[in-house]
Amino acid sequence: MAPRLFSGDTIFSRPFRSTWELLSETTSFINMREDAEQYQDTLRNWRRRLQEGSRDPEIQRQVRDEIVSLRKAFRKSGYDVSLGSLSIRCDGFRSETSVNEGYRRIVVLITDQEVYYEVGDGNHLNLWETLEQRTRTLPFKSREYHHLWYLWKEKVLLLSGADSEPKEAFDRFCKIVETKKLVLLSALKKLR
Repeated sequence: MAPRLFSGDTIFSRPFRSTWELLSETTSFINMREDAEQYQDTLRNWRRRLQEGSRDPEIQRQVRDEIVSLRKAFRKSGYDVSLGSLSIRCDGFRSETSVNEGYRRIVVLITDQEVYYEVGDGNHLNLWETLEQRTRTLPFKSREYHHLWYLWKEKVLLLSGADSEPKEAFDRFCKIVETKKLVLLSALKKLR
């Protein structure tokens, strides 16, 4: 049998596709950062160069090297760039029947330094007590607890308010989600 030299997914097409995937994940990561605006010109430049140089392996390599260099700089600063492939979203309120839909209970503690959480099958008040006992002696200037339901849908973490939390508290949490996506994703990415 003769080898297939050119198929839709050849060794020659992979670097181009994977560079675009790397750029896409990096763009998503940057767009979750508070300083995203300062990187927008660079991202536009990379997209333009990839489009214009789609048949030029040297341009592909150069852009890929530049993307990898930026990602390394982020990692050296303590950021997990792979979070760009994930997302987090508030998804209204849920009741106890959410368990039947695959949701799990979680209590999240947001402090001025860290995000802590407790998950389990007990009710939200029991989870809160466990989390409070575990973190009671830690020196935080601020503590904000949220009683939530969570579910991963592919690469999106859905967080819903629980009946044991007032609507105003959940609204405040959703504003935190919008402004601190990377912080929350980094803390909650291992939930499953």
